[in-house]
Amino acid sequence: MRHKRFSFELFLVMLVFSIFAVGALFLCTVGANTYRDTTAVMRQNYDFRTGVMYLTEKTRQSDVAGSISVRKINGVDALVLVEQQTGKGYETWIFVYDNNLCEQFIPSGADVILSQLQPIMPMESMNLSIDRSGQLTIELKTPDGLLSTMTLTLKSQGPAFNLNPVGGGA
Repeated sequence: MRHKRFSFELFLVMLVFSIFAVGALFLCTVGANTYRDTTAVMRQNYDFRTGVMYLTEKTRQSDVAGSISVRKINGVDALVLVEQQTGKGYETWIFVYDNNLCEQFIPSGADVILSQLQPIMPMESMNLSIDRSGQLTIELKTPDGLLSTMTLTLKSQGPAFNLNPVGGGA
C-alpha cells in the first residue's frame, strides 16, 4: 500500500512539473514571437521616419529661391540642392542607387561619381516632382515595401511649409 501511495505522489509531482515546463515553454515562445514582431515594426518605422526626416531636413536647409531641383541620373529621380560656399557653387545630389538612398556633394557642373556615393540608408525607390506652385512631392518605398508620400511646400516658393506623410504597407 505504501508503494502505491509513493508512486501516486511521484506521478502528481511529475505531472505538476510537466505542466509547469510546458507553460514556461509556451510563454517563452509567445514572448519571442512578440519581440520579433515588435522589432520588425520598429525597423519599418525607423526606415520610413529616417528617410522622411533626412529629406525634410536637407530640403529645409536648402530652401532658398532656385536652390532645389529635380533631375535625372541613370534614369532615376534625384533631388539636387544647390548652395553657395565661399563664392563657389556646390550641389548635393540625393537619389536611390543600388537599393540605397545615397548622397554626393560636388562642385556645381561636375559629374556625379557613382563609386564615391555616400550611402545613407536602405531604400528601394524614390520618386520626385515639383509643381508650378512650389510643392515638392517625394514618394519613398522602403525595402520592406512601405510606401509613403510627403508633400513639402517650399518656403522660397510659397507662404507655408507642410509635411503630410501618407503611410501604407504596414
